[in-house]
Amino acid sequence: MKNAFVTRSLDYLIKNNACTEKQKNIFRYTLESLYSLVTKTTAVLILSIFLKTFPITCLMLLLYSLLRGFAFGLHATKNLYCWFITLSTYVFIPLFIKYLTIPLEIIYGLFGVGLIAMLLWAPADTPSRPLLSKKKRQTNKIITLFISVIYVLSAFYFNNANYYEIVLFVFMIETICICPITYKLFHVPYNNYKNYKK
Repeated sequence: MKNAFVTRSLDYLIKNNACTEKQKNIFRYTLESLYSLVTKTTAVLILSIFLKTFPITCLMLLLYSLLRGFAFGLHATKNLYCWFITLSTYVFIPLFIKYLTIPLEIIYGLFGVGLIAMLLWAPADTPSRPLLSKKKRQTNKIITLFISVIYVLSAFYFNNANYYEIVLFVFMIETICICPITYKLFHVPYNNYKNYKK
């Protein structure tokens, strides 16, 4: 299905002069990403409706996407792994949040861990998307820290158990994705901008 969608879309774009042969790989990557995003998000939202976790899932998707948009981090190396991680994150964690309560003392401690992780490791690039611009890296770090602080303050403001836990898991998932140890475990180079060769 994905290959058919990408191939037909590329053919259409080339035929209508919206994409040149030189741009083909860029458009292919964009179309593959778009297809993955739409299919996974649709599957997650449908499952969340059946499991009655739709509000929690939607909020997790929103908060995590915003933070990851600036902090970046490791990507799954295969589509199957990506499906497994996506379903684990957006189906099972909302169920956990819905039915179990984490003590506030633990949440506060892990908020601190998350903030320190964002300060130390964000943004974390990948071999396919090295962050070559120092200014962009600095800007992304500042925005990441700003978003993280807003999340923590909003958790205190709303003082809602589910919201506390949503923010907590968003921090923990992103911390795992940007942690150098995670990169090492999966044999993926870290700080790729340092080794980039034109």
